[in-house]
Amino acid sequence: MTSAPALSRLLGAAVRAYRGTLSVEFLRRDRYLSLQERGVPILFALWHGRMFLSIQAHRNEDIVTMASRSKDGEIIALWLERNGYRVARGSSSRAGGAALREMVREVRRGRHAALTVDGPRGPARVVQPGAVALARLTGAWILPISFSSSRPRFLSSWDRYLLPLPLSRNVVAYGDPFPIPRELSDEEAAARIAAALDAVTAEADAAAGTP
Repeated sequence: MTSAPALSRLLGAAVRAYRGTLSVEFLRRDRYLSLQERGVPILFALWHGRMFLSIQAHRNEDIVTMASRSKDGEIIALWLERNGYRVARGSSSRAGGAALREMVREVRRGRHAALTVDGPRGPARVVQPGAVALARLTGAWILPISFSSSRPRFLSSWDRYLLPLPLSRNVVAYGDPFPIPRELSDEEAAARIAAALDAVTAEADAAAGTP
C-alpha cells in the first residue's frame, strides 16, 4: 500500500502540472492588501466547493488551516504543509475542538487563518459554528474569498466541487472584509458570512463568465 507521504508527493506533482495550465486573475485583491497593511488578524472564509484556487493563491504565507484526521486528511495535510500552510488536525466531526483551540493559539501568535466554513462534509453553503467561534476568540476579520473559471467542471460531490479545465481563464475574488460585532448573535454572524461568500462567488462567476 502506498504511504500517505508518497501519495502527497504525487498529488503535489499533479497539482503543480495542472496549475501550470491555468491563467489566474485577481478581483479586488486590494481588500486583502489593505487588511495586511492594517496589521489585523485575517480569517479567510471560503466555501468547500470553491477552495482549489483560493488555497493556491495563498501558498507559502504560513496561514493556519484545518484538515481532518482521516486518511484522506493526512494526505491533504502533508500537501498543505509542503505548500507553506500550518495545519491543525481535526474537523467538525472528529477532534474539532482541539483543532479549533490550536488555530486560536496560532492566530493569537500573529498568523492568519483559513477555513472552509461549510466543510468537511456540509451541508453545502451552510456556515458551521467553528468559523464564528474562531473570529470571536481572536478578533480576526472575516475575508470572504472564492474563485470561478471560464471552463468549469463541477463534480457530483456534496459541495459541487469546482475544478477548472486546463487552459481556462480563472478569477480569484475577495469580498468586503468585516469583523464579527459583539452584539451579533452566532446565527446572525453565520448568516452574514454565508451572504458575503455567496456574493463574492457570484462576483467571481460573473467575472469569469460562468453561469
